[in-house]
Amino acid sequence: MKKLILLIAPVLFMLMTSSCSDKMYTADTMAAKGPNPGDYLPFSKSLKFRLDNDKADLRKLQFYTDKPIVLRYTGSAGNGMIKSGTVTYDKVQDVSEITIPAFTPGVCERVKGDSLYISFDAPQNAFVFAAMYANENFMFQGSNWYNGAADVTYDGKTYRAYCDGCGSAGEVRLMIKRAQTAGYAAPAGGKTIQGRKLN
Repeated sequence: MKKLILLIAPVLFMLMTSSCSDKMYTADTMAAKGPNPGDYLPFSKSLKFRLDNDKADLRKLQFYTDKPIVLRYTGSAGNGMIKSGTVTYDKVQDVSEITIPAFTPGVCERVKGDSLYISFDAPQNAFVFAAMYANENFMFQGSNWYNGAADVTYDGKTYRAYCDGCGSAGEVRLMIKRAQTAGYAAPAGGKTIQGRKLN
């Protein structure tokens, strides 16, 4: 009898402690962990080609980025003067930062060849993603590239765009959800903005 109690006691203890746990795994708590990268695919030239042949409207497709983008604006600090061995400026420098987190939803406002103009915020604030040269995937584009950062226009100002957590903003890929690719073959290979969803 003692042997039976010794075998059953640990099992009962485990059942009692696990049933008393206050952790609940609901859809809300799972969503709080963030998006699952496995649910997304890079938007590719081959997929765009198939959609173009089907005369599909890319403005009805929900897009995302796979990495966070940080936009930094540094305005003029005015005229500099040297006084008592230090540099002073006649006005304060205007600095602002905008973050577009990974997997933020965006919409396509315009298509121009192999370039898509994707807006994650207000209309007309679109960023260019293109599949250039031998690249199969649509990647973030800008001008005046230096050390992985590029100039982009946002709200009428020129910002420097960086990738938060990767070497270059040019590594940021345009993504779509797997569910949106039903009937299409998966391509081979591999202020915070809240996003802009289709109405």
